[in-house]
Amino acid sequence: MKKLYLVVFFIGLINIITAQNTTNFNPNFKASVSYSKVQDQNFYLFSAIQSDPELVSILESNEELNTIFNNKKESVSVNLKNEKLEIIPLINAYKFSETEITNISSILSKEVKSNKVLKELITKNLRPSGKYENFKSLKNPEYISAAWELCAKAINQSLSVYGLGEKGRYHTIDSISYNIKEKNYKGALFMWSDMLTHKKESLTNLFFQPSLDYTLALLYMNHRDESARYEPLTTGENKKTIAAITQINFDDFPYSTILILGNGPENNKDVLTALGKLNLQLGVIEYQKKNAPIIIVSGGHAHPFRAPFAEAIEMKKELINRYHIPENRILIDPYARHTTTNLRNASRLIINNEIPLEKLGLVVTNNGHSKYVGEDSFIKRCKEELGYIPAFILKRINSTTLEYQPKIESLHQNPLDPLDP
Repeated sequence: MKKLYLVVFFIGLINIITAQNTTNFNPNFKASVSYSKVQDQNFYLFSAIQSDPELVSILESNEELNTIFNNKKESVSVNLKNEKLEIIPLINAYKFSETEITNISSILSKEVKSNKVLKELITKNLRPSGKYENFKSLKNPEYISAAWELCAKAINQSLSVYGLGEKGRYHTIDSISYNIKEKNYKGALFMWSDMLTHKKESLTNLFFQPSLDYTLALLYMNHRDESARYEPLTTGENKKTIAAITQINFDDFPYSTILILGNGPENNKDVLTALGKLNLQLGVIEYQKKNAPIIIVSGGHAHPFRAPFAEAIEMKKELINRYHIPENRILIDPYARHTTTNLRNASRLIINNEIPLEKLGLVVTNNGHSKYVGEDSFIKRCKEELGYIPAFILKRINSTTLEYQPKIESLHQNPLDPLDP
């Protein structure tokens, strides 16, 4: 009997810990939106701040932050006057120095201790949104610092990649769209900067506004809106399935969902590869066995470079037209560019649409790909590139099918991968 009490105690303790780790996120929370969907997908912290006029006024009137704002504007203006049109100093003028990042972090963490409005930004917006779920264990001062530092680092990275043509993490598919040495592109960089600085009225005088505006302009110039191209999915491609989810009794199925991984082509003629079509067939087999009521297809505009189609949308078409799967049984993730984000984005769909999180899902793909997903090297890559494991990979069902358990950390926004944050 004593052992039974201990078991019950530990189960209860685990449940309490789990609850503490998940109560901050609210799937029904209405997220802040800005004038830019790309901004919302990458820099939610900035969108949340901009949506609160009182907080904007407080931060704009902060003497130290206002000095940073003015210094940055002045530095940009000085470089625009340079007749040699030197790109590096112009782009660097928009970047945040390590000193600036540290100082801003210190200011925000101190301010949150005494400023009710900034504190409520965290407790009533950032935490319920889940956008920084990987920071949820941090206290408010450290939480706001971590969110800021992530955004600042991502701003600097995008400025380097799309302004200076430097290599990013996935250079072959996510790089700049132009030759940085071309006169026209160099001219565009300066003319866009001039327009934002002298001709367009700034949205705010917040410390991050000039750098944010120019980063978004660079992504726009390079046709890199992949992160928001299909938003909002809830009223678009996934609308019918989301409506149907409330009518599904998930207890009638051994698994919640069947995630079918993509296999992007390397040419502009094929929308689905031979292995991609095999993956679909394998997923359909599991669906026809009634193993799960929902199919998730995952794949974005990854391959080839600046692919004109999203693989997940083509997968959905194939499921409907060839296999006659009802449209309201298919969820799409048209953003994932790698296996790591296949699992992460599928987990997001499950969490945000309130599919039972405690129920396991199936991940289906061809033999070679499935073997990789089940290896420790895949978990290691997730930790290195995402900073966390998006899902627990559990039992292998067969050579092409694995069980997985979504993790709530998958909600965490990653602007260091700006095309699929």
